[in-house]
Amino acid sequence: MVSWAAVAVSVSICVAVAILEGLLTGDGLKTWYPRLRKPQWHVPLWAFVIVAVLVYLVDGFVAYRTLTAVATQEGQVVLLTALVVVMVLNALWNYAFFEYRSTLIGLLGLVAYLGPLVVLQVALFAYDALAAWVHMPYAIWVIAYDLPLFYAMWRLNGAEDSVRL
Repeated sequence: MVSWAAVAVSVSICVAVAILEGLLTGDGLKTWYPRLRKPQWHVPLWAFVIVAVLVYLVDGFVAYRTLTAVATQEGQVVLLTALVVVMVLNALWNYAFFEYRSTLIGLLGLVAYLGPLVVLQVALFAYDALAAWVHMPYAIWVIAYDLPLFYAMWRLNGAEDSVRL
């Protein structure tokens, strides 16, 4: 049976963070990002948008599972806290990357983001294996695609960053 209260909370978390992320991204996505040199293997911006939507759907699923399938209140608090921290840090990463227009800040922020992401992933496996496996492709995406991409972008555009820092 569907818990509509859990659906409402899950959707509310995702919508609130998506709005925050949109506000924090600013105009750098349209004005600065397209001018950056990128490796040949980068995905186009429209694909990043699709990934972002999929990530919010996964996050909503994880929140819903946390509220409905995790038996203890302690587990629910741990998972929801870890999830919201990861989501908000992702939004703040967008702010730092686009506001400072720095591939170095983007790379360093992504490296720092790995800690909370790993904490979330481990907590998911501890409390809800299904949610952990559903969330795993995002963690793999960050490690296997985002990190190499932002390292490559920093290497390709790094000299310009030193002026802005």
